Parts: sequence; structure tokens; C-alpha cells
Amino acid sequence: MSLIELILLPMLMGGIGGLGHILVFKGGRFTFPRILVDEDGEKHYVFGSSKDIIIGVLAGYLSVLPVVETVPVWYVIYISLLSGIGGSSVITRKIEQNLERTKSEYIQELSKYQLETTSSIGGPSKNNNEVKPVGEVQEREENNS
Repeated sequence: MSLIELILLPMLMGGIGGLGHILVFKGGRFTFPRILVDEDGEKHYVFGSSKDIIIGVLAGYLSVLPVVETVPVWYVIYISLLSGIGGSSVITRKIEQNLERTKSEYIQELSKYQLETTSSIGGPSKNNNEVKPVGEVQEREENNS
């Protein structure tokens, strides 16, 4: 296979797939890249729709990279085009899944702890908040009863 078939064709088809992503998933609204300046004078770069094309190019190339020399050219075109269309959707979905999993693990870990308010008796009123595992708090409450 030539250099064009190995590198440029999957990238081109992925870029076309990225344009397809804009047409299908974003209602055909193309936004141009721009620079925003906030009130502090800091510059923020917004890539607009060009990020979908760039992600499509990368997805198109990476999706066929392992098999590009063993499959026919039409398969390279087909897979890189489909990968370009779904490239940012797949990446966004993966990020959402990882975020949801991390959030549930964090909530599960927090559920093991309970905030206990303690104060010293006979002295000045001091409130010291301590975080202790739920089992220790329940044992102490049972022993004090």
C-alpha cells in the first residue's frame, strides 16, 4: 500500500466523517474558531466545529491503524468514515461513563463516614466536628445508651 492509502486516506475520510457529525448531530450548525477575552484580559480559545473535524481525522486514522495493511481499501474508507462521524460522540460518552463511575465510587466511599459533633462538658462551649466511620459512631452511641 502506498503512503496515501496508509495515512492520508483514513485521515481524509475521518475528516469528512467529522463534517458528517456536524450535519447529523449538531443540526448542520458550523461554528468558526474564535478567541474570547474575559474581563481580566485572559484569552480563551474556542475551537468551534473545527474540533469535530480534528477528532474525526484522528478517529478515522486510529480506527484503521492496526489493520490498514491487511484489509481492502474500501474497508479502510468505510471504517474511517464511520469513526469520523462517531468520533466525538464516542469520546464524549466514554468521558461521561468515567465521570459517572468516579462519582458513584466517591459517594459510596462517603457513605462510610458520618459527621459527629463533640463538645467538652464543663468547659467553654467548643464544637469540634469529627468525621469517623459509621460503625465507630454507632458503637459509641450504643455504649452510651
